[in-house]
Amino acid sequence: MFRHIILLCIVAVLSWSVVSAHVLVPPKGYSVGFTGTIRNGVQKYVCKHGYWIKTGSSADVISSDGSKLGTYRAVYDQNARTNTYYWNILNSAGGSHESGHAVSVIQASPLKSVRVSSSAIPEYLAIVKVRRGGGDTSQVTFVSLTGTRGGLPPRQALCTGYGSTSGVPFGGKFTFYTVDREPPQVPPSLTANGTFVQSVFCEGKISYRFTGGRWIRRGFSAKMSEVAGGSSLGQCGTVLKPDAYGSKVAFRFGSPNGFWLQGRQCTQPLKISSDGCPWQLLAITTSGGTESPMGRYKYVLIGATYGGEPPNLAARTEGMTWGSCFTAQAYLFAE
Repeated sequence: MFRHIILLCIVAVLSWSVVSAHVLVPPKGYSVGFTGTIRNGVQKYVCKHGYWIKTGSSADVISSDGSKLGTYRAVYDQNARTNTYYWNILNSAGGSHESGHAVSVIQASPLKSVRVSSSAIPEYLAIVKVRRGGGDTSQVTFVSLTGTRGGLPPRQALCTGYGSTSGVPFGGKFTFYTVDREPPQVPPSLTANGTFVQSVFCEGKISYRFTGGRWIRRGFSAKMSEVAGGSSLGQCGTVLKPDAYGSKVAFRFGSPNGFWLQGRQCTQPLKISSDGCPWQLLAITTSGGTESPMGRYKYVLIGATYGGEPPNLAARTEGMTWGSCFTAQAYLFAE
């Protein structure tokens, strides 16, 4: 049974930081799949109590050859102060044939937002949470909006009637990042001596406790899926009961090809992702269920991490706990 981590997950969104756009990229393990330029972009506002309040935005998305790639929509929840982003992408002939759908839909939530220009809306990096239709977006995990122009609210003096609305033109570029088919190159200490079989997407929390004046990692719990927002494959995380070799990290895959693995850290974790926790290589010590056609599973590399780091500030109280949200790719290797 996985250790239950009931902790508050705080995702820091740097809405007004003046940061260069290069930080709005996913970790190593993802590559640019395709891009699209905004056309007919409109940032929407409503006048309430003398202030312009953002409600969302809409736009057409144009491909590099000038044809329509799809549409974009954003919805702002004023109470929760959160954005939700939607893209309807027109599938290519191959994507339509493979998926059986003319359109693929992805819904994403923001990970990071930065104010690059004082005359434009913030840029952002978002992660896919929901997907429908398959096709050209089937492997898209991250989406960035960069190079924004315009979109700022009207002058406050124009907000004179409660409920009045305004649409402000804006532009920018979307970059859709897909998961790589092969594991990224890593330093020798993280290189698995085996045959790569598959990778799975992990999303969950890493738990920390403030002990002896520093944050100590205690364990993690995550859900596994084929891709971000995709079909569930099972769970992974730190278990209470180690196996005979002292291994306390387990991966449990559900039907139809159910199998489980348990392993332990075999090398020192390394910081690879600038915005993510250290990558680590696990040696599999026990396993069960359906075996890979390539042989018994031997290693799991937990890499392509985003998030999952402890706070930069010390806790006020000894023993305080912290749950840090993270995503990663688990790369499975056989003998």
